[in-house]
Amino acid sequence: MNKWIHRLSKLRSRQGLYEFLNIQFGSIQSNQKVLTIGSGGEINKILYQFAENKGFDVISLDVDANRGPDLVGDICTFDFGSEKFDVIAICEVLEHVHSPHLAINQLFNVLNPGGKLILTTPFMLPIHEAPIDYYRYTKYGLAFLLRDFDQVTIEERNSYFEAIDVLWMRVYNIEHKYSKRLARIVIPTVYYLKRPFTKLLDFFVKNNGMTTGYTVTAIKPASTQGL
Repeated sequence: MNKWIHRLSKLRSRQGLYEFLNIQFGSIQSNQKVLTIGSGGEINKILYQFAENKGFDVISLDVDANRGPDLVGDICTFDFGSEKFDVIAICEVLEHVHSPHLAINQLFNVLNPGGKLILTTPFMLPIHEAPIDYYRYTKYGLAFLLRDFDQVTIEERNSYFEAIDVLWMRVYNIEHKYSKRLARIVIPTVYYLKRPFTKLLDFFVKNNGMTTGYTVTAIKPASTQGL
């Protein structure tokens, strides 16, 4: 029962994320070299499935050696030497990076000209993996961090009212002795019964002022002279 409830919570919490990742990871070519920031987890599992099917190489970097990355280190300061990549994925990680401007500069520098950055990050989600959950980003903050990139596309994962539903779905993760019991009632109610009402609200009251997170793609300019 708890496993099913947790799965429903995760599906709604990451609404719009997996669809984006399937499109982006599916567009990676067989001869491209990919760097993923953060190791393990469901997102990287999806990436490696595409890598196996399409035949591209993936190198992972993580600060935690226990997660089994290829490279252990901090993206803000890691020395890649002359290593360059065609695609970099940093998905659900930027909120855990202590100095995001340094991380983005690093990613820019190790991308090949014309290379793609694939980035996702939450906006309205509870604190997770404490205490290393440092930031939440608006689309304007993301645009500022990515100002040296071209073709920056930043999109909301879901709508205002869908984001409210996600907060209810996240009750499963609350650290309280009754959270799992409460989740058995709240999550199916929100997932199945409240969903039509949410869709109706979205139809009549369109608003992108709140979302659970953003999906981002950006391209490093073919020429970086003067940057």
